[in-house]
Amino acid sequence: MCHGRSRRLGEGRKPFQDFCCGLYSRRPRACKLLANQTLEKSKTRDELLKQAIDVVFLSKSDVMAGADKSFESRRAHRSHWLEIYNSLADVKLSQDFIAVMMEQDTTVDRTELYTIENRPSFISNTERVESTNEDEMGHGWVPVGRLDSERYSEANFTVLPNAKNSDGTIKPHEIIRARWSVSLRSNSRNLEDRQGYTGTSRGLLWGGECAKVIDSRLDGRLQTWAFIEIVQCPQTTNSGPSFERRAMTGVRSLFW
Repeated sequence: MCHGRSRRLGEGRKPFQDFCCGLYSRRPRACKLLANQTLEKSKTRDELLKQAIDVVFLSKSDVMAGADKSFESRRAHRSHWLEIYNSLADVKLSQDFIAVMMEQDTTVDRTELYTIENRPSFISNTERVESTNEDEMGHGWVPVGRLDSERYSEANFTVLPNAKNSDGTIKPHEIIRARWSVSLRSNSRNLEDRQGYTGTSRGLLWGGECAKVIDSRLDGRLQTWAFIEIVQCPQTTNSGPSFERRAMTGVRSLFW
């Protein structure tokens, strides 16, 4: 009986089989219950992995992006399925592949695209109305992402460890770098999904560009936002922004 149960659980679960065989002679009901629970969990895992494969590799771009109107919400939907796949699959997605997938649905038509060569006009930091210091002027707010997450797709920027504050904000004057194109907004409130939305987006900051942090804050979802100035990337970075911009151009040509 125990041998038959072991075969049903599969050859790759030998430690569990040995445990179950030892338990079966003493408590057969407990062993059967444990085996059924294990099989059910394995079935659920396989079904979830299949769904993630369908979304990441086989579905159209609108399914991968999600149905939300908000640019940030669509990015969160995409990040969710990429990380579900990575957590369940034996072969993990590389950071380069994740960047390619995150760049999907970045529609540049009728959307202003900002780079170090094409920067928008300066605006005041409306999140800190008491300040009139000219140093508070910047190009807008960007969603940096979750700084404490180990999931690559949950952070839109590369932020050095010593640039982070313990409360989840970023130290002023630190340089951060966009991993992919990111929405640039006049404030940190994402209201696109609400009725009567009038718009706060200024355009997109292109992937590979660098920004100097002027101010930062956490939103209600514990995501870090930064009020930034688009600046030249430091020469000490591993690869120049021009390389990443060419890569982003190649990525977009696959979809448009």
